[in-house]
Amino acid sequence: MPTDDDKQEQASVPRDHAPTELTLSQVLDEGEASPKRRSRKAASISQSYGSWRNAVSAKLSRADLAPDLGRDIGSKRWLRGVATLVGLSAVAIAGWPGFSTVEAAPAMRIDDRVRDEFRSQMIMPLALGADTGRRMGATMAVQPLAAAPERPSVDLVATLAQGDGFDRMLRRAGVSTGEAQLIARMVGNAVSLDEIASGTPVDITLGRRIAPDAPRPVDALSFRARFDLQLVVERRNGQLVLNPRPIKVDTTPLRIRATVGDSLYRSARAAGAPPSAVQQFLRTLNGDLDMDREIAAGDEFDMIVDYRRAATGEVEVGDLLYAAIIRDDRPRKQMMRFGREGRFYDAAGEGVVQEGLIAPVPGSISSRYGMRRHPILGYRRMHSGLDFRARHGTPIYAATDGTVNFSGRNGGYGNFVRIRHGGGLSTGYAHMSRIAVRNGESVRRGQVIGYVGSTGLSTGPHLHYEMYRNGKKIDPASVKFVQRAQLSAQEMANFRQQLVRLQMVKPGEALSDLAPDPSMTQEPVREIDRIENRQVVN
Repeated sequence: MPTDDDKQEQASVPRDHAPTELTLSQVLDEGEASPKRRSRKAASISQSYGSWRNAVSAKLSRADLAPDLGRDIGSKRWLRGVATLVGLSAVAIAGWPGFSTVEAAPAMRIDDRVRDEFRSQMIMPLALGADTGRRMGATMAVQPLAAAPERPSVDLVATLAQGDGFDRMLRRAGVSTGEAQLIARMVGNAVSLDEIASGTPVDITLGRRIAPDAPRPVDALSFRARFDLQLVVERRNGQLVLNPRPIKVDTTPLRIRATVGDSLYRSARAAGAPPSAVQQFLRTLNGDLDMDREIAAGDEFDMIVDYRRAATGEVEVGDLLYAAIIRDDRPRKQMMRFGREGRFYDAAGEGVVQEGLIAPVPGSISSRYGMRRHPILGYRRMHSGLDFRARHGTPIYAATDGTVNFSGRNGGYGNFVRIRHGGGLSTGYAHMSRIAVRNGESVRRGQVIGYVGSTGLSTGPHLHYEMYRNGKKIDPASVKFVQRAQLSAQEMANFRQQLVRLQMVKPGEALSDLAPDPSMTQEPVREIDRIENRQVVN
């Protein structure tokens, strides 16, 4: 509570002026003194740093530590630049990463126990009759056997090697000498042993031994003697008996007909023609037709191939039987294989050229015989042969029969082969990528002697083909041989009958479904039995 004295003092204060109050501007004005001093101090530091930096930059620019080393070579300025380069290079090399061996955790040691443990955790034991793969230690309850029991039978697969005898192959598989000779005689009575192809697998089942040291007797034996014959040897009433099992075979030829398109080879392969048949087709027609100029993309090719299918599912592709080029639904050229020699004849009964020269590669000629400017040497000189366009690796064929009298590297020719023919003629093949014949080897007409390449003085893959008469080079295009075989009247009649039969074959008829042979149907064999029991004899 205010006292009386306080009330008197308040009463004595004059009331002419209001109480003093400060505005916001006055407060701000009074507080500006300290920031101004700080700003002046900061400005002086910034100016000092700027002047120092300018001074240092001026000194460094005058020092010229990185001059152009292409000027004033040998001067002090140039040496200063070299010192800078050496210093920076040393710093870079000092930071070069090392190539020390990276340390890693040591590999886990895997012994038989650990391997068995891993195997027990795999899915493989489930396919082996719940075999866990664990090895259990023997206990006192285990009693050792006096002798381990043998399997009642053993299944083997023996292969007839090249030059091997049938009985010798059986003895190598564990068959006794007496039974091996007996089985060989039985098989020889059904089919000639020389006709059995090398590499033929023979399934053999050996029975229980009569004595501990005696060989196992043969319980059963089977193999494919021919494409249409399966031979089985079985033991009946203690005696071995041969049981021939003929296999049903469909011999309908395979006929393929389609449009030539951009490439006859690719079109034929796309239509399902075997590669060997396409090669025979091209070589057969190449002697009478220019495959590059006389065949249009809209033409059709027609080929018939010897084709056999077994009821067991195997397929055997034979030789080309018929070849034709069709234009506007009319055959432009027809060739058919006829006779024991397997020679091709056209529809008029004239044989194709079997002797003489053929084109070494199925390609067009890019450069002919005569003077020309050499593409590499750059001056005009004699081009003593024909250049054929061909891709790298294209097979090169011998123009006709002869003997190789040079095979190897030959200067600018690169890999070179020279063949001597009859009548003083020889042919040469240059720039090969690989040679397929040896010096002194006899070659047949159309045999592959090498492959197209670009060895020697060559600008790209092609074949340089030369011809020599009595050792002197001649124009290969000037030599032609036309020797055709002629059919007799009786042969001509048989030829036309066979041609009519082939032309009656429908395209794709040989690819129709073939009914399985009931006699060859067998019970399915468990995969576990095949894996565990079958052994291979080398």
